[in-house]
Amino acid sequence: MKKFLIAISLLLCLCCFAGAQQLDSLKRAALDARMSEYLAAIEPMGTDVQKEECDFLIQSCTDSLVRQYVALSLYNSYFGSKVMGSEAVAIHILDNWFITGKVKMPNEIDFLNARIFAEFNRQSLVGMKAPQLDVKDIKGEWHNLYAEPSKRHSVLYFYDTDCSKCKIETILLRSILESEDYPIDFYAFYVGNNEDAWKKYVADRFDILAENTRVTHLWDPELDSDFQRKYGVIQTPRMYLIKPDGTIEGRGLDTDALFYMLQKKFETVDLEYGKDESMQLFESIFASGLSSENDIKTLVNTMADTMLPSGDTVMFRQMAGDLLYFLAPKTGSAYKEGLAYLTENYILDRGDIWKTQDDSLKVVGFAEIMNDLLSKARPGRTVADIKVPGVLLKGSKEIRKDVRLNKVGGKKNVIIFHTIGCHICEAEIAAAHKLVAEDKNARVLLVNVDAVISSSPSLANRLFNAFDLSSLPFILITDKKGVIQRRYATLQN
Repeated sequence: MKKFLIAISLLLCLCCFAGAQQLDSLKRAALDARMSEYLAAIEPMGTDVQKEECDFLIQSCTDSLVRQYVALSLYNSYFGSKVMGSEAVAIHILDNWFITGKVKMPNEIDFLNARIFAEFNRQSLVGMKAPQLDVKDIKGEWHNLYAEPSKRHSVLYFYDTDCSKCKIETILLRSILESEDYPIDFYAFYVGNNEDAWKKYVADRFDILAENTRVTHLWDPELDSDFQRKYGVIQTPRMYLIKPDGTIEGRGLDTDALFYMLQKKFETVDLEYGKDESMQLFESIFASGLSSENDIKTLVNTMADTMLPSGDTVMFRQMAGDLLYFLAPKTGSAYKEGLAYLTENYILDRGDIWKTQDDSLKVVGFAEIMNDLLSKARPGRTVADIKVPGVLLKGSKEIRKDVRLNKVGGKKNVIIFHTIGCHICEAEIAAAHKLVAEDKNARVLLVNVDAVISSSPSLANRLFNAFDLSSLPFILITDKKGVIQRRYATLQN
């Protein structure tokens, strides 16, 4: 809806300018503001949609002066954009509007530069098949790059030995390729013709030692492969990421961008969580004396501090995912608060760790469900002001009445949501009777969830929205002001 409103607003702006003999600074500023807003709104939609939208806006300009201004503004915006793939939209605008003569460039020099830019970029756009290259390696052997599909991703890196920026980029590339050792083919393409300088450069700066990354050093001193035009190598460095099927996935990359894309691509180990052996391992860990909320938090922090600084995200994902599955069905305050700590601090807030689609379903999605339940009735908050029918235990008395949950009336209040036929519920209610008999300051409110559901569905809905009643009994302990001290508590020793 927002993008639609922006488009309508922009069209109204264009209509207001129709018939104008010139665009003064105020009109240009107003039009530029609307166009910038609209371009920002359609940016996430992809290049195909952006091409259609640009055509639509240009076509909507009935005045030739306004049309020229809009077309030039759109072309320059995509031509100068740092967003990968935007050059495809610039070339589309050039082909559809300027080369066809529907819109004129300001002068012949600009038109020539635009055509040169298109000629050197149109064959290597994102999503296109990587142009084939017949070139020699450093040993003089021929390679026919991208003539056939491969089983591996590849990086094509164009550089020059005299390029200062290339020297920095090469150092960074060598560092990540040796440290990460991605299963890729890395083609380092020297664009010059000084063989001695090239071989010295490779020996001094580009001797990459990696087990899985295959490095091939290439050159074409006679320019027979036409690599400059095919891959837009007007200046260096120039870098591409190419899929095994030969499709260009990234272009105009620097090392940081390449590292980001490779990290996302190769940290995709699909893990299985909650296996029997993993659950047995955590059972033994917790049986050894791990029992409090702080114990669980310490365990989680130790896992993170041990594995994450070393970059071992796979092991951490496995351990944290298994712990999530172990804690989720457990009852008791320590388990539940430990689960809340895990989900909030190391799953939902750590998009840098949980990147795979598989983990989004198995871990992040599950953690979101758990977090929704655990976010209700947190300790330190005042219990929801809801009046419920219940049984109030006070000393030896049982009083059936409607009671506000935040005003149970004791210095120490226990609220027990229970269900019929639950042996654990019955044991907790028995313990509650003992508590009020021994502690004159204690009050216990028993809330039969089954009875509430049958008598008042709307009240039941309010209770389910306020408390985690997915597993009963659910026990809250509050102070005299109704502030929650503990949840998921038990009264049994």
